[in-house]
Amino acid sequence: METDIEKQILDRIKNPGWVTTRGILLDPASPADSEENLKIQTVMRSLSDKGMVTLWRLVLEADGTELMAAARPDLELDKDLERRGAWAKAVRY
Repeated sequence: METDIEKQILDRIKNPGWVTTRGILLDPASPADSEENLKIQTVMRSLSDKGMVTLWRLVLEADGTELMAAARPDLELDKDLERRGAWAKAVRY
């Protein structure tokens, strides 16, 4: 299962360069503290420890919801989102 999650994360960071935990969940509307969400966060942390991704905290402007995001190591997600006038801010973990 973890290998499948790793593959999904690595595939999705190719374009646009990042993905949130919600983007990997089978049900994106599931609660942020679900077991599946926590497992995805663990895999993201493992990939970060290996230097394969950079972790970010994505804060949605609409309601302040925070999501963990994994990005390509060379992507400055905070600057990318700001440049595009995105609906969220990113803070590096």
